[in-house]
Amino acid sequence: MIRVKLRAWTASFRYPTFQSGHQPTLPVPPPSTVQGILSAAKGEPVYLTELPYVGYVFRSEGKGLDLEKIYALGKVETDIMRREFLYNAELYLYLPDEWAEHFRRPRYQLLLGRSSDVATVEEIKEVSLEEREAPVGGTVLPVSLGVPGVVHALVVEYDYSVTPRKARLVRPFVVLPFPRGKAPRLKLPYDEELGVGVYLHRWRE
Repeated sequence: MIRVKLRAWTASFRYPTFQSGHQPTLPVPPPSTVQGILSAAKGEPVYLTELPYVGYVFRSEGKGLDLEKIYALGKVETDIMRREFLYNAELYLYLPDEWAEHFRRPRYQLLLGRSSDVATVEEIKEVSLEEREAPVGGTVLPVSLGVPGVVHALVVEYDYSVTPRKARLVRPFVVLPFPRGKAPRLKLPYDEELGVGVYLHRWRE
């Protein structure tokens, strides 16, 4: 298994229940953002349901609020929107070894959310994670695990064979920020460097 570390000055992940006005950000990326990053690295659509596993841990140093000028479609009117963003963001991806090649030379820009949230590959590292009971966070977990937290219906992957793209798989998840104190504990592969358990999603099964 490899661990790819991405870093970006800013990140923002669309809050699924907000469509207009104040735009909050989810504290961690939804699976569809990971699908977008893998597709950009490889240079073609990647479907998470075709991968044997994928895990991720996200953390940032805090949250800010930006004022964004928006234009109404077909009108000369403008408005100001408040948009949250996360700063000094890090995303750790846990992937099969063959993905190292794609992240050494990504085909397209890697984005942690919007087009302005450009990320760079800071490290690609082989890791061997031993399973143990550990705090978990900085990711999303299936509701079926019974971990308490905020639940959202999130897109796992989009179908890119049609225009505009359509959601191909949507699942309910518990969204957990990176633990900075008391956190749920599960028996999972443990990343000693980050101090968290890593949930490996296996949508292929």
